[in-house]
Amino acid sequence: MGAVVGYAIPEEKQEVPARIILDNTGGRVVFSHRTHADDYGADCADCHHDGLEGREYLPCGACHPAEFDETFRREHPKAFPDKEACLRCHDEVPTGPLPEDERPDIESIPTRGEAFHSLCMGCHEENGGPYGEDACYQCHAR
Repeated sequence: MGAVVGYAIPEEKQEVPARIILDNTGGRVVFSHRTHADDYGADCADCHHDGLEGREYLPCGACHPAEFDETFRREHPKAFPDKEACLRCHDEVPTGPLPEDERPDIESIPTRGEAFHSLCMGCHEENGGPYGEDACYQCHAR
């Protein structure tokens, strides 16, 4: 009976994941999420600047795709918790596919790789983490 109860009780939601795997062309990065939050004192908003404080943070790829391609255009609405999130990039909540001239200016939105390099390397440079051309493989697996 004890084993059945163990399965019936839902697992407590983990506030900060221990690690996040970031797949990319430069070599997979195993990001120590909990270490950055707990040991280095990083605040959630230092990286999660998605404006949804007090709610569950969005995955980085929701706004920062590997590429702004047709797959992203078609699939990204599924990443957001409600239509209010659309207004962060769109002037109005879209009701269907948008003509090219009504889409947000993606030139000002970095891709996932650009966002990570800017954010991660900027923080590493400021705080003494691996940084610079010779430090790539301290984070990227070969």
